[in-house]
Amino acid sequence: MLNLATKIETIHIPVIRPWVPEPARKAIGKARVVRFTQPERRMFRRRRKVPVSRWAERHRVVTRGPLEGTRWRNATTPYLAGIMDASFFPSVQTIIVVSAPQVGKSAFADTCVGYAIDRDPGPALYVYPDEDTATENAKDRIIPMINASPRLRSYLTGSADDEAAKRINLQHMQIYMAWARSAIKLGNKSIRYLIFDEVDKYPPTAGKREADPISLGEARTTTYKYLGRKIWKISTPTTEDGPIWRAFTEEAQVIFDYHVRCPECGKRQVMEFEQIKWPEDERDPRRVELLNLARYQCKHCSAMWDDYQRDMAVARGEWRTRPQEDGQRTRGLWPYLEDERPLKIAFHIPSWLSHFVGLSEVAAAFLRSLADKTKLKDFRNKHQALPWLDYTQEREEDKILALRDDRPRGLVPSGDVVSCLTAGVDTQDNGFWYEIRAWGYGLILESWQIREGFIESFEALAQVLFEDSYLDIEGNEYRVRFTVHDAMGHRTAEVYDFARLHRGRLLPFKGEQRMRQPWALSKLDVYPGTNKPIPGGLHLLRADVNFYKNLLAHKLEIAPADPGAWHLHGETTEEWARQMCAEYINDNGLWENPAGRANHAWDCSVYNLVAADYLGVKYWKRPKQQPQHRKPKQATELGTSRTRPGGRKGWVRTEGKWIR
Repeated sequence: MLNLATKIETIHIPVIRPWVPEPARKAIGKARVVRFTQPERRMFRRRRKVPVSRWAERHRVVTRGPLEGTRWRNATTPYLAGIMDASFFPSVQTIIVVSAPQVGKSAFADTCVGYAIDRDPGPALYVYPDEDTATENAKDRIIPMINASPRLRSYLTGSADDEAAKRINLQHMQIYMAWARSAIKLGNKSIRYLIFDEVDKYPPTAGKREADPISLGEARTTTYKYLGRKIWKISTPTTEDGPIWRAFTEEAQVIFDYHVRCPECGKRQVMEFEQIKWPEDERDPRRVELLNLARYQCKHCSAMWDDYQRDMAVARGEWRTRPQEDGQRTRGLWPYLEDERPLKIAFHIPSWLSHFVGLSEVAAAFLRSLADKTKLKDFRNKHQALPWLDYTQEREEDKILALRDDRPRGLVPSGDVVSCLTAGVDTQDNGFWYEIRAWGYGLILESWQIREGFIESFEALAQVLFEDSYLDIEGNEYRVRFTVHDAMGHRTAEVYDFARLHRGRLLPFKGEQRMRQPWALSKLDVYPGTNKPIPGGLHLLRADVNFYKNLLAHKLEIAPADPGAWHLHGETTEEWARQMCAEYINDNGLWENPAGRANHAWDCSVYNLVAADYLGVKYWKRPKQQPQHRKPKQATELGTSRTRPGGRKGWVRTEGKWIR
């Protein structure tokens, strides 16, 4: 029975429309009347091939970002047009895109899926790093893209259930959502169009007994191997061992770079960061960005482009092959595809090609990276779209020991450079590792190790932290001003009681991997695991340890003679240096101790950074006169001193100075 709501076209023989295929013509035979439904007419219609970029300008509506609600315009992101069109070249099966964030890489993949819905349907699968991201992108990007386009909207079934967040049913195809940690979602489907989004954020495997997510996803396209399958691998790079960079360098048969044309001389060139220029004497990233001081210098005529001229150069650009040898000529995208007919192709998109990223923004990001190794990593990944090369290299013990100066253990630097002393305590079942550090003034956060070691009891810890005093060579006395004490483990309640006894001078501490701010305070009313109230209550200091470990790794790279260095005293042991090398940053950007080595020195150093930040030491200014908390020590008779810095004998004061 025909659905009365379905549009029916009646064809009177012998008038047979040209879009009716030959088998249908034969089947008609001598019949005088034939009826075709609208879906049948749509399937039988022979369409002229249209490039994806041209289709997008006719039928794609932008649904995210500052251009939301407007028609797709290739002129906004000219470099995406060539990638979209090349994706549907007959021989191409895998498209690898390494790019900076926010240059339109995800939008181009969505556009390709929209084109497939309208012109060449087949089941599609998106793979995201996690379930939340999959759900959000389906609701916020893919479903709105379909609804915003009259052409794509016509393929909806009209059923609300068919627009679910994890599977979108259209009249003629399905779009599935999956995530890298679910082997079930990656299996049991035959897929023609496969989109891997942000692959460098995927876990190594989809499950304890499963292969990696990319291999599982690619296996779903096997039945479409000779039927026009398309696989997109898209991501911002992280490290050389990351999935996207391995695919980029090992899988791709050819790599394409975008060549722009100078508005002045008209010559072609690949834009490189080294050609972004700003005044040589300007090193303030805020001024460079706010005053828009950066320009791009043409490699051929030395013309200086502002952002508008950069956009003109990009608009006139084209994709060309990357030469594998010096002096080798490049080839255009389409001549190469026609001649070589490759299966796997790759594209590289740095941030400065984007209309939405200013040249001064790039320059400012680079200037900020000069003082922070973490920001340098971000600059390389998120602007140059290149992997970070050496961030995971091991910090050898010798490099740590090179930070030692000639001070003995326990001696505070002289010269009125010290603002205060802090301590970090790492709690163990059988005792406590600790480190006491002195801090300078100002944003550079220069620091000196004063005393460190292991003790067994709270009583001994109290003596080291609150009873012992520490002297500089002129006899000025310092005491620990604030302590961060690790409270997680088997002795949490004991640490809370210890913190109660020393309110104002010590806070219990809990480290977390991710926080919105570097540190925060939480109120404690009861002991852990009980309803027993804590008399007077306590505050728990929580901090993003990943943030402070990144900061510590950066400070360990500063030469001892340079401002902001992380100094060790002259008696620091190789064991302490070894513990400073226990942790490394993984591919997800998080610090870990994969070998399970002792890392107490590393933790104590991190706690000291948290303590200095909590006190706001970097905002302290050097006083014009002697601080009140420093009291000159009374001279003692030669050979009778018991106040050698660090609490050990052998130091005496004579003629106003401390000597052995």
